[in-house]
Amino acid sequence: MRTTIAFAVLFACAATVGGCVTINPWERGRLANPDMEFGGAEELAAAEAHATEVREGSSGGFDASGGGCGCN
Repeated sequence: MRTTIAFAVLFACAATVGGCVTINPWERGRLANPDMEFGGAEELAAAEAHATEVREGSSGGFDASGGGCGCN
């Protein structure tokens, strides 16, 4: 029983360490995804705003508080 638990812990540690890799500074630009930046993709923000408008049944209102229902 102990050897099974020890083997499972050793396997989990080996699997975790296997995912670690050192990235050189000149390789980071190639691996970076522009969609992960805050405000980096206008198309993505427009699509998310459209989905929110459809889901909420309203249009606009992202700049002011309250939605006309009396709540802030």
